Amino acid sequence: MSDNGTRRTSTGVGSEAVPRPPCRPPLELIEADGEWLVREYRRDQADVTTFAAYDRRIDAMRAGQGRMNADRHPCLLRWDAPDIVGDIYWNELFERLVVEWSRMLDAWVVVPDGEPVVFHAASDLESAYETGKTVLREYDFKRLVVRDGDGTTETTVEHRFLRHGIAESGVRFDRERLPAKSAEETPTDENGETDPDPPDIGPATPSSTLMAAIPDLTQLEELDTAGYVHRYRGKWTDGEEALIALLDPDRSDDRTAAKRFVTSVDDWQALSDEPTVATVYDVGVSPSPWVAYHAGERSAERLADALSLDSRLRVIEDIAAAATVAAQQDVYATEITPGTVRIRSHNEPARAALAGWGIERAVRTAFDDRRVTPYTAPEQLAGAIATTTPVYQLGTVAYRLLCGREPFRGEPTLPNAIRNGTVRPASDGTGLPSGVDAVFRRAMATDPKRRYASPEAFADALADTLR
Repeated sequence: MSDNGTRRTSTGVGSEAVPRPPCRPPLELIEADGEWLVREYRRDQADVTTFAAYDRRIDAMRAGQGRMNADRHPCLLRWDAPDIVGDIYWNELFERLVVEWSRMLDAWVVVPDGEPVVFHAASDLESAYETGKTVLREYDFKRLVVRDGDGTTETTVEHRFLRHGIAESGVRFDRERLPAKSAEETPTDENGETDPDPPDIGPATPSSTLMAAIPDLTQLEELDTAGYVHRYRGKWTDGEEALIALLDPDRSDDRTAAKRFVTSVDDWQALSDEPTVATVYDVGVSPSPWVAYHAGERSAERLADALSLDSRLRVIEDIAAAATVAAQQDVYATEITPGTVRIRSHNEPARAALAGWGIERAVRTAFDDRRVTPYTAPEQLAGAIATTTPVYQLGTVAYRLLCGREPFRGEPTLPNAIRNGTVRPASDGTGLPSGVDAVFRRAMATDPKRRYASPEAFADALADTLR
């Protein structure tokens, strides 16, 4: 019934107005024989089209999401194991299908939310609702929302993937057991009445999207969301604390920034099995590229003053080992700072692992932001990296750990001080023996060729002087 009491003939008008989206199957990202495949999702896998295969999951994720958006597939399933769906990524065009009253057409219509595509128009709500469930099923919309004449939500029907919770943590999913595209059931309560619409949880945010994208996270807390790389802290399923670095979603469309973020993460992940490298838990690309890693107890920046001399030397040796292993794989953009040195255990002697791996600086320079810190090497002022850049950076961090102050503190112009090498002697006012001054001068030489050949060589020289 229309508002004026007249009845209209039910009609599907999508092709007569704006063309409907194509009726394509969902995509899935799944590992097979050591490769990550991007292919169609179907219950029956006998006749499935595979679009591409990749060695790395992150490359397959980018390709899968690109194909989903470009070819207008409704969603992408990411398999974490043969029977575990880690997450479902929805094409925004298929987020919500709506049954509502159209004053312009004087009819109840079935339309994608916010899109000028009319799948169906009918004179009565019941007919439109039944057609809406069919469209939800056939086109794989995420959910169907039914609104009354005033625009108030009356009923919500979710896609069968969501109703069966296939991406929820701990759910084992057998595609053969999930019902095929059969008639969707209207959600009802224990009395057989239509369930009320779930409470409004507000618009999606980077935090909520990130939480949904990482099923192993049980908690998430914002630490810093003001810079190029956003920082979060959360609890992993094993109970350990995890830190998450996320490329600012507002900058994720910049291909150079995204590529540099991913390249830095790839370098880090290749070394993640080393005991002195912070363990990478997982990586992903939604809502923008991110990496989740083991946090350790605290950063060296927080715990430095509470550590014994022997523990500080052990931390320096651990980071030297990480940087040296990286150099053996031609990775020199390690960005060693007190903040990227994570203390794994502060029990004597303390142990440490290196995190970060140049992500922050790599992304900043994509926007021509070359800010200088007390841990910036002279060659980095000109945008260069030398094979001994990690030696210099480790020298500055060791200076902070052993002297209790940052290098170049008190200098009027930090870049000039770094270029000139005008750092206060390490033995000045610290109680350290004067022999350390020569060790630091060599490690922090302005000429990269005059430094120690490797971070481990510097750490050994420092230990020989202080032990």
